[in-house]
Amino acid sequence: MSLKTAAVNPDKQALADLRAQIDRIDSVLHDLLRERAEVIDHVRKLKGKQHIYIRPGREAQMLRNLMARPQGKLPEGLIVRLWREMVSAFTLTEGAFKVAVTVAPKGPDLWDIARDFYGSFTPLLEAQSAEAAIAAVQAEKATLAVVPFPQAGDKTPWWPLLASDKKNVLTVFSILPFETLKAGRTNARNASQNALVIGKLYPELTGDDHSFIAMQCVHVPESEMKRLIGKAGYKMRQLQVQTIGRGGSAPTLYLAETEGFVGRNDTRLSRLRAMLGSRLQHLAPLGGYAVPLKSGRR
Repeated sequence: MSLKTAAVNPDKQALADLRAQIDRIDSVLHDLLRERAEVIDHVRKLKGKQHIYIRPGREAQMLRNLMARPQGKLPEGLIVRLWREMVSAFTLTEGAFKVAVTVAPKGPDLWDIARDFYGSFTPLLEAQSAEAAIAAVQAEKATLAVVPFPQAGDKTPWWPLLASDKKNVLTVFSILPFETLKAGRTNARNASQNALVIGKLYPELTGDDHSFIAMQCVHVPESEMKRLIGKAGYKMRQLQVQTIGRGGSAPTLYLAETEGFVGRNDTRLSRLRAMLGSRLQHLAPLGGYAVPLKSGRR
């Protein structure tokens, strides 16, 4: 055998070297995941027992920061998918966690986007309607409820359940999905569909937020409500209307989606209450969500 024949093929050697680099990187990633798990365990011990072990605002800021970094040759959608899977898996190590998902027989099926967001291991509970998903949270059979994003013309909207609760226990605190991808680049069969997440948790200020305000009034036309919301200092995105009962004196429920963060002690709420006066029967901030990433590249 000649020396030329016995020589190692340079292309094969290059491939072997690159694969060795990949193995080394995988080992480092695994070590870092184990280290992260140790840190999460310390966090869990410091926080103690809680009803909900998630921080949606922090999770949103974390993903925004990651996506603001150079992405190099990383495939679009990979970072958000990896981190959502990782965050959800670690959440399960902190305590019981179950999500009720709206899967209506003749309506929204939110199972896929819920599974995408909450990962492969989070227990999901199928609910035949948004109302059933919310009821599961109220009965403590689930930690969170995934419901359709409110749309004009909804025949059976779910949000009056929250608006009529004087204790303001359940609120919106997340939107799904958190990254908008082109059709076919997500597990969701309807990639354009959005959902909101409801639970016993008020959202955190993240710097780029949308919020919901619910009001029950009498003798306040929709046009006047829009004007007063703007006068109070809010930039409104949409206004949903639901009349309770019949007749000219029947109360009307309003759900306003506004830009920016609205806390429970937002001073603009006092302005709105003052302008509505005795016509206002109930007003409550219903939470909101961190505005999602518009694309895989920022």
